[in-house]
Amino acid sequence: MRGIGLLRRLTGIPAPVPKRSKRSFDHALAQRFEWKNNRQVIEGTFAQLYSDVEANRAAGGIWHSASDQFFCGDENLFASFVERVRSRKCLEIGSGPYGFLLPATWIKDRTIIEPLANKYRQAQLDLIGKTFLTDDVRVYTTGAEVLIDDLVGNVDGAIICRNALDHCEDALAIIANMSKYAANGCYLLLWTDIWHLQGIDDDGHHNITRSIEVMDALLEGLGFEILKHGALIRDQTEFIEYGRLARRK
Repeated sequence: MRGIGLLRRLTGIPAPVPKRSKRSFDHALAQRFEWKNNRQVIEGTFAQLYSDVEANRAAGGIWHSASDQFFCGDENLFASFVERVRSRKCLEIGSGPYGFLLPATWIKDRTIIEPLANKYRQAQLDLIGKTFLTDDVRVYTTGAEVLIDDLVGNVDGAIICRNALDHCEDALAIIANMSKYAANGCYLLLWTDIWHLQGIDDDGHHNITRSIEVMDALLEGLGFEILKHGALIRDQTEFIEYGRLARRK
């Protein structure tokens, strides 16, 4: 190898430019991937979903229930969660076009971190003249790896992050940010694919770790008490998934 380098210097032959590895992460490509897929989701489902959410609200519902993947039928835990978050600040990281918080208008203080929020809002408005991304939702369109000073220690209701970490470059930095945002007593609803067993062949996904134990240790080390393991929702031959309901100590 040293001989090849010397030969290049003597002859002036430039070194080859390394090709981008398929395992590297490109934010611009990832965002294009997300927008392409979620635009189709909005076109195919938003009108009916919006109608269903409005009907649920009119009937006195809150859209979510104890049957959600995080609560697994635990009515008491769900009731405690609802009581906690109703009037406190809640944050969703990587909400996508719908998310957990956007249909939950009964939660009075909602913030999301979603780089594509403006595109999702416009697509919904263009489709039916309505949107979940209303003016009462505070929106940050930065990447979730960037620490937002205004949120540090100020999220006292819940932090929700579903199906987002494996779409980001630095999942561990985002989890660390969650721990900084969470005040004592704040719930954490976290679900993600942590490993794609059949490989990754697109620009929108990223492996994190194969180890569920490492993820648990990370949450606990950052000050969260794990209360419940979330329900598995994936094909276990294709993904290692990780879902936890936790609370900041």
